[in-house]
Amino acid sequence: MSESVIRCDVISAGVAEGSLCLFETLYLPTAGVEKHSGQKPEAEMNVFKEQLTSLVRDLGEAVDSLESEALSAEADVIRAHISMLQDPMFHARVQEAIGRLRFTAESAVEHVIEGVTRVLAESRDARLAERATDLKDLALQLRGKLARQQARSLPELLREIPDPVLAIPELLPSIVLHARRYGVKAFLMERGTALSHGAILAKAFALPALRVPTLEMLRISHGANVLVDADAGELLIEPDRGERKCRLQPVIEVSSPHAVHHLPVRLWVNIVTPTQLEGFDWRDIEGVGLYRTETRFMERTDDFPREEEEVGHYRHLFALCGDRPVTVRTVDLGADKTVPYMCFGPQDNPYLGLRGHRIYHFHPDLLITQLRAILRAAAGPHRLRLLYPMLETVDQWRLIQGLVEQAVASLRAENLPFQQQFEQGVLIETPAAVLSFQRLLGLIDFASVGTNDLVQYLFAVERNNANVAKLYQPEHPIVLQVLKNLADQAREAGKSLSVCGEIASDPELLMLLVGLGIDNLSVAPKEVSVLKARLTSLRIPACRELAHACLEAQTAAEVRAKLGIRPQSAIEATSTLVGRGQAVDPVCKMIVKIEENPYSLVDRDRRYYFCSRPCTLQFQRETDREGSP
Repeated sequence: MSESVIRCDVISAGVAEGSLCLFETLYLPTAGVEKHSGQKPEAEMNVFKEQLTSLVRDLGEAVDSLESEALSAEADVIRAHISMLQDPMFHARVQEAIGRLRFTAESAVEHVIEGVTRVLAESRDARLAERATDLKDLALQLRGKLARQQARSLPELLREIPDPVLAIPELLPSIVLHARRYGVKAFLMERGTALSHGAILAKAFALPALRVPTLEMLRISHGANVLVDADAGELLIEPDRGERKCRLQPVIEVSSPHAVHHLPVRLWVNIVTPTQLEGFDWRDIEGVGLYRTETRFMERTDDFPREEEEVGHYRHLFALCGDRPVTVRTVDLGADKTVPYMCFGPQDNPYLGLRGHRIYHFHPDLLITQLRAILRAAAGPHRLRLLYPMLETVDQWRLIQGLVEQAVASLRAENLPFQQQFEQGVLIETPAAVLSFQRLLGLIDFASVGTNDLVQYLFAVERNNANVAKLYQPEHPIVLQVLKNLADQAREAGKSLSVCGEIASDPELLMLLVGLGIDNLSVAPKEVSVLKARLTSLRIPACRELAHACLEAQTAAEVRAKLGIRPQSAIEATSTLVGRGQAVDPVCKMIVKIEENPYSLVDRDRRYYFCSRPCTLQFQRETDREGSP
């Protein structure tokens, strides 16, 4: 067995092995750096402009390199960084810090960016908080140029360790680009999300990444052999031979290279960018089951995408797919998917606020522009399927159809070529959509089930909330009954139904989904080979028998027992979600905030945090009892 196994959050999937390279000093300390300049302000501004020009040139070369690899979406990330550096307001603030405060160029950059990032990082808007990370990245690079320190330290460290697995505070885009040149095998990070720009680049380069509870717990393992299993969400320190073989050995298909399997379900792929399909092996794959177009909006920092540039983007997608059906989900903004160039107004609970089609009531042009671009790009022999998210009722369907008619009419009026034959479907994500499904079936061509949100709304539980994560149970008999009913209704109506949420790629639930009558699964491209290997061994009668038994169960625990899944304790369910600035109450095991928490005490040189006064007192009584003779 491994010396230790650490449960982590997956940021970028994949499996890799290497030597742990701990780099905690990502941001240069300001202590010891001369803050005020002895030179004239003009001289400091010249230094700033010179190194800024050098950095913009470096980033431009990075853009060219990414474009040469057909990574256009990733190149857009770096273009956004260049735009930030060239912002006149940024230049003006640096000039003021140098001229009025007499700062050095290095300290002026630090001063200006620190002020902006502090405001952004404290924002409740997740996307604005991510922009703070982008600015930190630029500060890191600029200070490296100005101080001539940072550019040397990380490469030197990476050269010392073979096959490095880089552990850092945050996964910054510049670090991903830099580390890629030095053969980094995977990343471990303490902060950040799977939607950060650094994560987007890591995914594009197929570099596994995990978010670990703390970097401090890895200090004693610097230089040790580690295995990053970002498929299972686990970090193995000093794995043994058996674990290495089991986790690193690829799935081997025994069939010939050109064989087509007779699978019990139809497989589709989910994508966030067309570049995922470049060089993709389409064997046994029906087409694109879900293209999440909101990533195009979320990667931008200035304004909504323009129609002409979107036409080119979608044309690239259809060219990669040939005559296969392509399911394009219209933009699904709102909840945790916000953009810095749109204010969503007051929302105590964004998941119940402006999201998906609800935005179109205020901005119908948002959908009309996107539909025009998609329809124009799909002109010709392409097979387009439009999927509308978060639709719950027939009247909402009619709203969308009115906007589709406007988009089509405008294209006809302008005599522009566009795809006139296309299918339209809905994404079932709420209890209301489940109850409206029978009515919707008479209007739609197909449907998909977004189980990530559906399970969340069925149980009224936030899946990313550590204290209630154990209640998010996609294997619960209630969820299984909902899926069975949807599958039966779709089959009776002769309409296609697919599952495109995370459970579609869960190998432990695969046999159950087939048994429930789900005959279309849409998963990420990297999941395809594993799923195909498992599907070829399934037998429909056995799947149906298992599904029937699970539907008869009363609890999720009973279902897990029938599936042979190890039960997970409440502490296990929450411990992997403990974030920065949070702690576990040692008495009741609730996750609590550290900042402004009035309930804390120190015992044996360690500070503990609690949810309430009773827990604090109970802990104090127990520790006093242990310490008494």
